[in-house]
Amino acid sequence: MLNVSVSAARPDADALVVGVFEAEEERAGDLPGLRQALAQGYRGRVGEAVVLYGEAPRRIVVTGLGLKDKVDGRATRRATAVGVRHATAKGIRSIAVEMPTHADWPLAVIEGAGDGLYRFSYRDDPEREDPPAVTVIMDSPHPVALEVVQSAELVRNWVNLGSNDKPPERLAGYMTEALAGADVAIELFKVDQLKEMGAGGILAVGQGSGSPPAMLVATYRGAPEDTRVLALVGKGITFDSGGLSLKSGEGMMTMKTDMAGAAAVMGAVRAVARAKARVNVMGIACLAENMPGGHAQRPGDVFRGLDGKYVEVLNTDAEGRLVLSDGVALARRRQVAAIVDIATLTGANMTALGGAYAGYLTEDDHLKRSLEAASRRTAEPVWQLPIDDAYKQMLKSSIADIKNIGGRGGGMQTGGLFIGAFAGDTPWAHIDIAGMAYNQEAKDGKAQGATAFGCALLADLALEYFGDA
Repeated sequence: MLNVSVSAARPDADALVVGVFEAEEERAGDLPGLRQALAQGYRGRVGEAVVLYGEAPRRIVVTGLGLKDKVDGRATRRATAVGVRHATAKGIRSIAVEMPTHADWPLAVIEGAGDGLYRFSYRDDPEREDPPAVTVIMDSPHPVALEVVQSAELVRNWVNLGSNDKPPERLAGYMTEALAGADVAIELFKVDQLKEMGAGGILAVGQGSGSPPAMLVATYRGAPEDTRVLALVGKGITFDSGGLSLKSGEGMMTMKTDMAGAAAVMGAVRAVARAKARVNVMGIACLAENMPGGHAQRPGDVFRGLDGKYVEVLNTDAEGRLVLSDGVALARRRQVAAIVDIATLTGANMTALGGAYAGYLTEDDHLKRSLEAASRRTAEPVWQLPIDDAYKQMLKSSIADIKNIGGRGGGMQTGGLFIGAFAGDTPWAHIDIAGMAYNQEAKDGKAQGATAFGCALLADLALEYFGDA
């Protein structure tokens, strides 16, 4: 696991990562070498780093936070990640992090340390087995921050694994193992139980694969005196070929990541449970492989979902919403207080927001406020998109209760609103993390590959929702 800790005092370390504001020449007096770096063009822009050499600690990595009056959690997280990765690239084994913004963004600083440390490879990697130690200097860490860092590492690992190493039931096993030791009740529904339940959506998606689907439910009750439970439902497509509505070869290249929503959900449940947070959370991972086998569902098929609705399938590549419909219906059946689903759902989200934000939908003010507050603290940016009856009309079917696509326009909204149709009157929010869950190349101090986007967001959302943030 990543070696990240917190200390109120500066520890002995081989390097100190220090955040500086842009054009902050006054810091040059107490940071050896900074004056020379400034003279040579260093400015302290967001993510700009330079290594200085001093006596104690031996090296100082100065990392830019940008203009002081514009610093936010994202700048803080990025600066920390860039600084830590810069230090580890020099082979430094012990690192202290000192951010002037730590009081305002304590979770973002610790997340950034995890971002900078993380690495993944199937090859032998001594630094992955024995990672450098990072100590973040701050008085009062966020209550779930250190657990979020450890959970986010697991989330990244699950997403980065090849699909051959994580068929649905095996992935459920990895998640169950990760939750061991926390006070979490586990339920695993395999094909026979899914059939008994009437979970037609997840069964329809999984029927074309030789690896059967599964649904994992993990429930943590840290506030037993509170009757409310927040349900987190994640899309867990372990590989998405598109089914018979086959993707292109290029379009399949990163489809091992299509279970990032389910991974984020289970990572968040693990974090709040291990932190013993006073919240009640139910995580539901809807796990299936979408393949074009001989038994695959066909465009034009109609199935009956867990809540009794008949669904017309017109495009088998719009499968995430089908598995989520059963997860959301199960949460509703269990009378939870609110439901939040999260998924790498639509290319339309990436088109609309350019990979800079996760789009979200909700009509519930409490969920909106909680989600926005969690987004600011975790530096995992979200942007609300509109809900309108016009989008709902696009999902009307002439032969069933609802169809699974609504046309080319408004794809993020119609995809999300399809899922919302199964929440009924339960307060609900949908988060589309397409474009946010995976980096095609290393950037902002993060390694190439999975980002664990949503793990911290959902963990902090749970605290905010229950008034414990």
